[in-house]
Amino acid sequence: MKTSIQDINKMRNILNHEFKYEDDKLYKIHKQSKKWICLSNNKPGTRGYIQIRINGRTYSLHRLIYLYHNHKWNIHDISPENEIDHDDRVKGNNKIENLRIIDNSGNNRNKDKRPNCSSIYKGVYWDKRMNKWIARISINGKKIILGYFDDENEAGLMYLAVYEEIMEQYE
Repeated sequence: MKTSIQDINKMRNILNHEFKYEDDKLYKIHKQSKKWICLSNNKPGTRGYIQIRINGRTYSLHRLIYLYHNHKWNIHDISPENEIDHDDRVKGNNKIENLRIIDNSGNNRNKDKRPNCSSIYKGVYWDKRMNKWIARISINGKKIILGYFDDENEAGLMYLAVYEEIMEQYE
């Protein structure tokens, strides 16, 4: 679906006139009662994000908050280079200081370790065949092995060092 400049400007105009951001929360004016309703208190959907409908379209609250503070950003651009990341990994923390533009690869790296992993560290797993710990990271969809280790802690430190170096580019 292609979005016109007119659609983008209309969305910005709606945000400027029908919404306000106060005390780290987004509010919308109720058309009939003219009272402000806090959208940040809405119940999150199944993926953990609060969804808001505006003119028949559904938007994630964190994307609306980011647009509210960054008028030149295109909320309708859903390309992998234009994701909004929660820096602290908490989906419910929609404070503007916690939101940043990031590409899909960086956003995926900024996730917690999966619970069913063999290691206590993210990016580290036990290879039964080799009888070694492997540190591995994904960059732009490509898995890169960082090394083979006898010690799980060493593998974890290697992953962490590379992870921090890569994530510096998003700050």
